[in-house]
Amino acid sequence: MSDTPLLPADEVGFTIDADERVWPTVSVDAASHPGVADLARVHAVEGVGDVRTTARRIDGPAGALFLLGVTLSTPVRASFAVRFDLPAHREFLEAVAGVGHLVVATTDPGEVEHDRPLWLAVDLDGPALLEALDA
Repeated sequence: MSDTPLLPADEVGFTIDADERVWPTVSVDAASHPGVADLARVHAVEGVGDVRTTARRIDGPAGALFLLGVTLSTPVRASFAVRFDLPAHREFLEAVAGVGHLVVATTDPGEVEHDRPLWLAVDLDGPALLEALDA
């Protein structure tokens, strides 16, 4: 889809929740894509719905990239892709594959007026992600 927003991974890290579960987290700037930025609110209000992810490695003269596509069909129709730079994000992506989920933060927690910013959490196929990393 040529109209699917491609969002560079700004920062990657890990969020630990109250139950001490590890959530790999990537922040993206979705300011110019309000439909993507609003997905976190939709996720919090309506639930995650039907989510499908795809993963693809692209090798080129400027280096290797890794694209993680996210497509939602319910409760809303939306899609976007996060662009990771390899090898800089390889270790992080391997951790994502190991736990089978990723949190996508589309807001800066410092700019949110409430205590818990709304982030989009997606489950994914860890072995397929690792296979795509090595493709």
